[in-house]
Amino acid sequence: MKALKIIILFLFLQLFWSCSWIEHFMVINESDTPIEIIYTLEPPKETFAIFDYRYDVYAIKKPGQIDWNKKMEINDLDTSFQIIHIQLPPKATLIFGNLHNDKYTSYNQYFINGRSFNLIEMTVKTAKDTIVVKPETFDTFFKKKNGNVSYVVR
Repeated sequence: MKALKIIILFLFLQLFWSCSWIEHFMVINESDTPIEIIYTLEPPKETFAIFDYRYDVYAIKKPGQIDWNKKMEINDLDTSFQIIHIQLPPKATLIFGNLHNDKYTSYNQYFINGRSFNLIEMTVKTAKDTIVVKPETFDTFFKKKNGNVSYVVR
């Protein structure tokens, strides 16, 4: 009987040991034309940054659905460490940040584990418009949906 209790306890703990999640920060280009994205990040500090100099680009299957099997290689057009400059193809998603095991509510919230909101500025240029995003306007443009924080270009 004692062995059965130990096995049940072990299985129960296994269930909760793997309970972690990631909220992605992304720019989604659902349009039929490429868009230009330039963003500047604060240099690394002693904290964990939400936004990274590494980024990922994936194709979109249909609106609102990333094709995780179709990763795209897009080169940074800027050679500096702090500035990322890319041309995001049509029907593609740029993932430029991740928040691990925390829920994003606003740019100035308290982040667990010493995370920091290290985006200085982002510019998104489309054929019709140019937007400039700063930390204090981030939540105006980027909206949380299905566990991801995104700005969608249509």
